[in-house]
Amino acid sequence: MYPGQIVFCTSTGSGYTADNIYVRNAANSAWSLVKAITDVLVETSTTTTTPITDDTNHDAVAGTRYYQFITLPTTDPLYIITNITWKNGTNQAGTIISGVDVIDADPPTLASTPLAALGQEVTQTGANTTQSCTNVASNLIRGGSIIGVWIACSSATADLRSVTGSSQNQRKAVAAYTSSPSASDSTAWTSTTDKYYITCTYRSYY
Repeated sequence: MYPGQIVFCTSTGSGYTADNIYVRNAANSAWSLVKAITDVLVETSTTTTTPITDDTNHDAVAGTRYYQFITLPTTDPLYIITNITWKNGTNQAGTIISGVDVIDADPPTLASTPLAALGQEVTQTGANTTQSCTNVASNLIRGGSIIGVWIACSSATADLRSVTGSSQNQRKAVAAYTSSPSASDSTAWTSTTDKYYITCTYRSYY
């Protein structure tokens, strides 16, 4: 045995566990457990957030981001977004891009919102029914983070389902619709009483 020696344990016993990697310490006096990436990122569960109870059509403004805010649990340290869902209204037109921003509070106060996940652009389809984007590229997001799940429509004739609530920062009037949003957006928040039917599914890791 020598300092820095790495071994793979094949059987459990004497304080060591099979299928783990150990390294010899600098003093050559003990073995320390090495946690590989497969040990750190263990998939545990998948959760879908609860949507609002929608009761009206909302006429979309082309390019505006409509948000729903969620606080990720602290049950596990890391999460990724796997699905973004919204509910279409009576009229469908154009395409929809979806994403997830990390925000400072619920409701948010800071305009700067880093992009944490981005959904593939899809054609809006299906009257008065939910539509999902399952092709989502997501960064790892720390548990306890407050996120804003958003969608944006390319057409001003598209309808989304919503409900009226208290006025708060709930949307961003970005300059124009794009299927390639920047890594961070600093458009000022716009307050509104509209709350949008938007949910996401996230998968937890530890």
